[in-house]
Amino acid sequence: MKKLTLIFCAVLFTSGITFAQQKKSVKKTKVIAKTVQAPAAVKSSFDQNFAGTSVAKWTKTSAGHWTASFQKDSINTTAEYDADGKWIATRSAYDAQNLPESVAGTLKTKYPAATIKDGWKIERSDVASYYKVNIQDNGTDKAVLLNEAGTITE
Repeated sequence: MKKLTLIFCAVLFTSGITFAQQKKSVKKTKVIAKTVQAPAAVKSSFDQNFAGTSVAKWTKTSAGHWTASFQKDSINTTAEYDADGKWIATRSAYDAQNLPESVAGTLKTKYPAATIKDGWKIERSDVASYYKVNIQDNGTDKAVLLNEAGTITE
């Protein structure tokens, strides 16, 4: 009888713990980002560098830099500026079909079995422009860096 009472108490105790740990439903709310306006110095510098680009979405990074996302020649581009309007970097996203011929040709020669996934043209104020291209070669993912002429700079 003691064993039966002990088993009954154990079952009650464990079922209480099980029901106490049920996940409560969380009500999801939609977050709408505020429209951010860049300072006049930043906008002026952007207009000088990218004349004719009227639609740009501005965001502010945690480092205090301003980024403008826009399309330049049907390519998604992001330009980054500091708070004073000094240009820091520009990143342009390319898919496999839009890469310049010098870059794509070098990759086909160096990695004939590889598939090009995507790539970016990165222009920074402190180094020469270069392309970073992600490829898959024999089941291995690689990132290849190339200069404007298509020379690999790894």
